[in-house]
Amino acid sequence: MQDGSQSVIGVVVVNYGSTGLLRRNLAGLAGVPGCRVVVVDNYSGEAERDRVAELCHELGWTAVLLDTNAGFGAGVNAGLAAARRAGADAYLLINPDATIDSDTLAAFHDHVRAHPLDLVAPKVLRPDGSTWSAGMAVELPTGRMRGRPGLRDIRRHESAWVSGACLAFSETLRQRVGGMPDGYFLYWEDVDFSLRVRRVGGRPVVREDLVVTHSEGGTQRDDHDRRLSNRYYFYNCRNRLVFASRQLGRRQRLNWMITTPRESWLILLRGGRRQLLHSPAPLIASVAGSLAGLGIAARSMRSPVRRDGISDTAEPALRRAQEPRVEDADASPIVALMSFPATPPKANPYRLLLERGLRKAPGLKIKYFSWRTALLGDYDVFHVHWPEILLEGSTPAKTAARRVLFAIFLARMRIRRIAIVRTMHNLELPSGIDPIEVALLRAAERQTAVWIRLNTSTELPAGRPGVTVLHGHYRDWYGSQQKSTMVAGRIVFYGLVRRYKGVPALVRAFTESPDPTLSLEVLGRPSTTELADEIIQAAGKDQRVRLRLEFVEDPELVRGVTEAELVVLPYAEMHNSAAVLTALSLDRPVLVPDNEVNHKLAAEVGPGWVHTYSGPISAQTITAALSDLRQHPPADWPDLEQRDWDLGGLQHADAYRLARRWVHRRRQ
Repeated sequence: MQDGSQSVIGVVVVNYGSTGLLRRNLAGLAGVPGCRVVVVDNYSGEAERDRVAELCHELGWTAVLLDTNAGFGAGVNAGLAAARRAGADAYLLINPDATIDSDTLAAFHDHVRAHPLDLVAPKVLRPDGSTWSAGMAVELPTGRMRGRPGLRDIRRHESAWVSGACLAFSETLRQRVGGMPDGYFLYWEDVDFSLRVRRVGGRPVVREDLVVTHSEGGTQRDDHDRRLSNRYYFYNCRNRLVFASRQLGRRQRLNWMITTPRESWLILLRGGRRQLLHSPAPLIASVAGSLAGLGIAARSMRSPVRRDGISDTAEPALRRAQEPRVEDADASPIVALMSFPATPPKANPYRLLLERGLRKAPGLKIKYFSWRTALLGDYDVFHVHWPEILLEGSTPAKTAARRVLFAIFLARMRIRRIAIVRTMHNLELPSGIDPIEVALLRAAERQTAVWIRLNTSTELPAGRPGVTVLHGHYRDWYGSQQKSTMVAGRIVFYGLVRRYKGVPALVRAFTESPDPTLSLEVLGRPSTTELADEIIQAAGKDQRVRLRLEFVEDPELVRGVTEAELVVLPYAEMHNSAAVLTALSLDRPVLVPDNEVNHKLAAEVGPGWVHTYSGPISAQTITAALSDLRQHPPADWPDLEQRDWDLGGLQHADAYRLARRWVHRRRQ
């Protein structure tokens, strides 16, 4: 590097569960003169966070450990800030699954120092030597991508861009552009960034003499599998319309909306047609992303001037953003009051993971419930899960006071046009409640603007809009816990033991099996002492049965579940079961009742993971399921990407905006 002692290039890598790739691909940059490596860890778990910190300490790199998964753009910007503090006056962005040598890095550094307004990318090759990227263009009328090697032959209606897998630029250009856009979360940031570079007088450049090897999709899929992740399909389909909403005029935005089915299908085909033979999940993710993007684009149509102030007919890459800016379509601010308090209850992963996803949704601010905030605070939407909790007090006097406050709360929301959003955890009102509580809960139901169902089988109330946000998985929650080795023949039931979950029947059925190689473990606290006694009586003196009829902490729960060859959950009624998702999140197959919900779940997660039975649970049911499991073991692991909490956060934010619009339109 020329004058290397006076100039520093910061190498910024955004990590998400890819420590192994970092060590394998980028360890050669450790100790390179004039180079500062910054690794930004988008939080994927405490164990991964510790591995990143250890690796950076070992190699002399800078670690930026974020508390949440903030997305690619936000991660890049955090890394750029850290590199700047370390003295960098130039930057190289590179993916963990890409490999670069010190000579290529030096050439990038020299180029951006000599040409500070260039956004420079290499020729990116796959491990087999074929070209992965050497320059691209997006058709502005339709949003279709075209390969343009060396960025040659760019047509008038196209905007050139270079892949974010490897990019170099100067501090001068960063100051002009303002950093990487952070509203996309994943994918299309580089398309947006390239366009804005041209808008401020810079130019994207491909140096075909510089080569970087990229393991295509190394952080998104297996190297030997053409299929891409459901997250890839969702965000690519969604973000092409986010880009249109931010950068294009109304006529072009409308064209992109019209061409969405065709372009989304082409995005889906990047993973091949055969993937659809295995699971409908990629198609579902593509449709969900397309619908989310269409909602964003539709909202943006209210403004005739796009965010960057460029006219409908002018070439966007040649204009400067001098006109007034309009608000991000995807981030129209909204404040949602949650029905839970700031202090999280013990052992409630659903609430904590939901909160994490909501905090990552652009333009969304959440507030926690207190009666003071509910009655005096400012917010747009009230999101409630179990409204009966707000009506229950520890004494009759407190219960009466809560009911009065709840009635006032409902009246205030109606007067102030505050929308209610309700998640349908239960299909019916709680049993055994008095007429006053029934009346208040029914009033809240009538006032609810949008219903959120956790699976597509739930019937939505008539006359109100509804959205589907699939119940999230628990991979992140249990990811740091120590897993056990599977015990052949081990059957496990776990969770709060209620009458409808059929545990006594399961124990009696198990004891009827003469197979000495089988064992049964029940983990969970019964709701009544009578139920506990019935379970103990059903087990009798069968030494193969182990009962832990008490609340178990997460480490013990993970130990029990991961020892199971088969998790059996014989619920009389099963609709939204966190227990099923817990087992699948820990990569253990389940045996559950035969119903529509479980059939759809089986199709979603892949063959071999969800086994079903009809009629009462019996010894024959259990042994038949075990036999089928052993003859046709599941491949890979359950596909739960459609149940990602970050995706759920975006879907909840869209539901809140839908509810706000519905209330205001109804009043008008």
